[in-house]
Amino acid sequence: MSDSTERRRSKRRPILDTFSLSVVLKNKSDIRLKIHDLSDQGMGFEIDIEGESLDGYSPKSGETLSIELYLNQSLSIPLKIKVVRVEKKSQNRTIGVEILDQNGKAHQAFLGFLQTIDRLAEVATVH
Repeated sequence: MSDSTERRRSKRRPILDTFSLSVVLKNKSDIRLKIHDLSDQGMGFEIDIEGESLDGYSPKSGETLSIELYLNQSLSIPLKIKVVRVEKKSQNRTIGVEILDQNGKAHQAFLGFLQTIDRLAEVATVH
């Protein structure tokens, strides 16, 4: 497999800045963290935000967390996740997570949202 080949089990969707998607780690912080990409099974997001602190929180691979995935300022989907990757890039850490309970209603709502993003990508123009 070449380095350019997608090694994930499902298609990754980059998130444009025009979407206001964010994630909040329940019981860890009220800070909304920027999402990089979404896939059917998980997502990637930044854990460090300039000027904000998660009070020394250091995520570990294999750790399970409860999150709120915010689709806008007030609408969110509660999800259980497992940390599968933590990477340090310059001053920031990025986290790759897998969604647990992929048969639950929350995951089904998440998949419906991804379908909407896919449909928009087919016809939308970004200015």
